[in-house]
Amino acid sequence: MKRQIVLAFALICPFLLYAQEVFINADFVSNYMWRGIKCGSASVQPTLGVTAGGFTISAWGSTEFSDKNNEIDLTLEYEYKRLRLIINNVFYQGEGETFKYFNYQAHSTNHTFEFGAEYAISERFPLTAAWYTIFAGNDYRENGKRAWSSYCQLSYPFNVKDIELSIEAGFTPWDGTYADKFNVNNIALKASKALQITDRFSFPLFGKVGFNPYESTAYFVVGISL
Repeated sequence: MKRQIVLAFALICPFLLYAQEVFINADFVSNYMWRGIKCGSASVQPTLGVTAGGFTISAWGSTEFSDKNNEIDLTLEYEYKRLRLIINNVFYQGEGETFKYFNYQAHSTNHTFEFGAEYAISERFPLTAAWYTIFAGNDYRENGKRAWSSYCQLSYPFNVKDIELSIEAGFTPWDGTYADKFNVNNIALKASKALQITDRFSFPLFGKVGFNPYESTAYFVVGISL
């Protein structure tokens, strides 16, 4: 564990010396929905990150107000023009679970490691295609074989007057975390608008309505960003 902590700081400290931006923000959401799956109730979700030369290192978390479900994601991103590459380490701990954070053993850890790629076609036609696959950690089928759980999504942003909108559709290509075979598991519409409170202060309000055809469920989330 000590070696892992030392290695993490050895990688982050040089990055901080060349940082172009350090950012911190937080969302407050009525429900925690992720790719059409409910992962928690009302939550606070902070982000702390640093960028340098096209790279971004960030930590994102989600903590419920009423229950004890917690998540922390550590992410490394690289962006070049319209392409974004992502490596994500997700650690989720539900109420009553006692997983240790620094346990990375394949069949007993509650970490998952995911690789993702996103590509936007053009500025005039900003359709974004994305593919994410879990390549390590707690991601196994009942037969003990690695699932390689994957999620694919198409999203398209647009504006109606002063409201920012985005429509997205996601599916999983095979048996894994999201479904037991190929299935569409997320269709959603998101809207956001900056609410002007005073001449100097405003904050974004957003809402998202979606459906999970695989689970035959619907959801609506509202939140604010600070």
